Amino acid sequence: METRSRRMRISPRFRSAVLSALLTIFGVLALSWLLLYLDSLHERRRAEHLIADLKSFPFATAGFPEVRELANRYGGTAVQSFPFLQFLPPGPPLNRFPGSPGSPDGVPLPQVRALPTCTPQDCIFDVWITPRLWRHDLPFSCKSSAFLASVLAHLGLRPWAVSVRFEVREGKLWESRTGAAQDRHARSGPYEGLIPLGYGVISLSRTDASKGLRSEYVVGVPHVTGTISDGLEAWFLQVPNAPVERAFDIHTQCFTAVLHSCRGFAELAPTAWADYRAEANHDRNGIH
Repeated sequence: METRSRRMRISPRFRSAVLSALLTIFGVLALSWLLLYLDSLHERRRAEHLIADLKSFPFATAGFPEVRELANRYGGTAVQSFPFLQFLPPGPPLNRFPGSPGSPDGVPLPQVRALPTCTPQDCIFDVWITPRLWRHDLPFSCKSSAFLASVLAHLGLRPWAVSVRFEVREGKLWESRTGAAQDRHARSGPYEGLIPLGYGVISLSRTDASKGLRSEYVVGVPHVTGTISDGLEAWFLQVPNAPVERAFDIHTQCFTAVLHSCRGFAELAPTAWADYRAEANHDRNGIH
């Protein structure tokens, strides 16, 4: 019995080795988290600079040179063919956001239309800003990627992205689409998990006013089917006195908040949300 008891004892050297290994693993994980968080913070600050530039961008008079200069400043690219995206198309799980590419879990894929080669007369520029972790599809299956995204979100590394698409026609800015979105843990009916919260800003030229806007500036909720998300959109015509600063009042600080995600549009896009609420109350009072 005494010999067996001695064998069952764990030597101090073995305990020290195990403790050292655990501390090393913990240190590697902590350092990895810190590096990923700092990258997310860096990209968020780039997104803030982009949003600030959009507030002062000459939408009413912009042409190919102005659009190209802004796109190049943030690493944008000219595209020749693309899927029509309403908001943001980063990798999982934001690919469930309204209008973005679908995934094998049943979300339909958007229509794809081909475009001619980019020229100063006709071109489309895309700018994407998102943490390095979410720039490309993760090397796992869709379910594994969604699971990993959920785990990272619980650790304060939530997927988010800010994007801008400029379309130039006949040398003038025809239309722009800006999106800011974050995946957050929420519940929608029986589903509970990562749900995108996204805000979009669409600018239209006067010749593109056939979209049916009620006025030069409209805020509303997009009607999207086949996906689960919370969305809000602001539309404005590209005129000299357009409320550009109101539309681009986007606060991205909640993208990198460790303890909580974006709580809603009142935090992400407070001015547009206030305008939407005011319009909704006006319509409600008008009915009565």
